Amino acid sequence: MCLNLRRFCSCGRNSAYLSCRDNLLPAEILINLFCPECRPGNLGDDTMLQDCGWVLEYDVDRAQAFFALRGLKTPATPAFIFDEGYLSWQGLAPGDQEVNTRLHRRLAPLIEQDLAFYLKSLRAEWMAHVARLKAAGWRKAQAT
Repeated sequence: MCLNLRRFCSCGRNSAYLSCRDNLLPAEILINLFCPECRPGNLGDDTMLQDCGWVLEYDVDRAQAFFALRGLKTPATPAFIFDEGYLSWQGLAPGDQEVNTRLHRRLAPLIEQDLAFYLKSLRAEWMAHVARLKAAGWRKAQAT
């Protein structure tokens, strides 16, 4: 099971959807999240990772402690935490969840229309099948 959460960036103007693989790391391991508008000029290579113009700053020492408790011997680096999905985007990019929600809202009426059309054609096909069976002398089995 994975914990999914929404986190606002440091300036508060943007948000990203994150996923915590296996709930191994608490969300607090992500110390700071910077959007492309508020990202720092220099990145701390030991604690920060850049992806899609965003910067994620992790508490690497605390993450290492959680990994040790679970028997993971791999060093906790920002790249490992992010790439292995222990605390990274929900989807491929920070805004995937919002894009998917907007797309679903736009497609929902079309899906409803298509579903109604499909059910109508399925009913017509079923009725034609029953008519063919009746024409061939099929009778409904009676319960005894």
